[in-house]
Order: sequence, then structure tokens, then C-alpha cells
Amino acid sequence: MDDKESVALPSITALMKDSEAMNQILMRPLENSDPRVNEVKIRRLYLQASAQQWFAPQKLDYDMPINLTDEQRRVWARFHLIFYTLEKMGLNVIQNMMSKASAKLRSDEVASYLSVQAADEARHVFAIEAYLRKLGTIPKYDHKYHVLGRAASMGLYRVENWLFSTLFSENFASCFLRQAKNADIDPLGAELCRMLIIDESRHIHFLNIVLPDIMERLSLLGKTYVRSSQFFIMKFTELVSRSLEVDARLVGLDRRALLEDAFENVERSYEAFGVSRRFLPFPTIRQTVTI
Repeated sequence: MDDKESVALPSITALMKDSEAMNQILMRPLENSDPRVNEVKIRRLYLQASAQQWFAPQKLDYDMPINLTDEQRRVWARFHLIFYTLEKMGLNVIQNMMSKASAKLRSDEVASYLSVQAADEARHVFAIEAYLRKLGTIPKYDHKYHVLGRAASMGLYRVENWLFSTLFSENFASCFLRQAKNADIDPLGAELCRMLIIDESRHIHFLNIVLPDIMERLSLLGKTYVRSSQFFIMKFTELVSRSLEVDARLVGLDRRALLEDAFENVERSYEAFGVSRRFLPFPTIRQTVTI
């Protein structure tokens, strides 16, 4: 991921007490004879994630007025209802997959980190729910998108499939939030986006730590299964995005640029894993036809 797409996060040593002995104790993983991932990096990320937890009612001023036109309010409510659904889906899936991922990757450090990421997802659901209420909209889970959660966490290679699917979903969310905070949105919505980006960047960092090791051990059948599932999720996202293009333009969002950024970020990650588009073909971003 390049600088444009990343968030500068403070080093873990900067977040901890200035004690070399204490830092060595806290940053050293438990002895593990056969971990399937880099536990040193994951433990450091767990400590960083724990130090960066934030409380929405303190970080976000929900008393701030919403100065939007009726059309802008409608569009942002529509987009955040979708985002709310996806974050709630992500919360449900990660709670189901934490123990499976820890067992599959043979790492208690993974369990510790994913517990904090689950707290992130719960906070996102809470914060977006409150923003929707501020917009005058009742938060509601849209079951139309439930197929994405099922596709991302089922099958023979459910742990691998979930983690690779999360790579796309986290990158897509990050790209959406970056566009949204600079679009025609109110200050509360922009600050909400900014806070969520920090967490999403850390989630992507976790995936960039574990996925190269997973890819190296994945069988040909597993790679084929993951590839098919990922193409379906990306194709579904591209298809749904076409129905949102008109509304996106009303608030200054660019659907094509959003998808292109997300696809490019995912492609760069796969290249870092040693694979190219020959492994994971991307769907064509089709032009929206208006009648």
C-alpha cells in the first residue's frame, strides 16, 4: 500500500512507557513451537490496537448541526445504511471466525489481536448508528447484502476465504471513507470517516502480515476456491455500485474512481504476496447506463 492509501500510525514504542525491560516483556510473544504466522508482528499490532481504542461520544460531537440539503441528507443516509449493514455483518462474522482463525493459524496472538479488532467493529456499528439517527434515519440491517457475509466465511477454506475477503472489504471501506470525508458531507460525517479510517488502516496492516504466510501454504485447490470467492465478492460490489452512481454524483463521490482505487490496493497486496492478476482476475468496471 502506498503513502496515499495509508495512515501514519505511531510506533508501539512511542505508545508505551520508556522502559526497555518492560517493552521487551510486553512485546515478546508466548513460546510457540509451530506458529503459522509472524507472532512478533501480530503482538506489536495488538498492543498498538489496544492503545488506539477510542470512545465515540468523546471523539465525535453529536451535538454538531447537520447542514445538508434534503437530497444530500437522503444520499448520505442511504450510503451509511449500507455501510452500517456491512460493519454489522463484519462484526457478526469476526465473532464467528476468531477461534477458527486462531486454531487454523496456531497462534494465541491472533486471538488477542482479533478480539481488539472485534471491538473496533462494534464501535463502528455504534458510531454509524448514532450518525444515522442524527440524519433522521432509523438504522436497519439490509439483508440484501447478507450474501457477502456468507460468501466470505463459508466453505472448505473458510478461514483463508474470510481473511482474503476481508482484504478487499477493508480496502473498499478505506477508499470509500477517504472519498466521503472530502465530499459534500457535514463536519460530523467527515470526522466520523476520519476516525474510522484509522481503524481500517490497522485492519489492512494485520492482513498484510498474515496473508503472505497463508498464501504460501495454501494448496492449489484452496487457491482456486479463494480466487472464485473473491471474484464473486468483487463482481457483486461492482454490480451494486452501478445502482448508486447517480446518488454518488449528488454528493461528490466518484464510483469508478472508488472501485479503481480499491482494486489497485488489493492488486498491490497480492503482488507483495508474489501473485498477480493471473491468480486473481478483477471484474470490469462497467459504465452505468441511464435511461
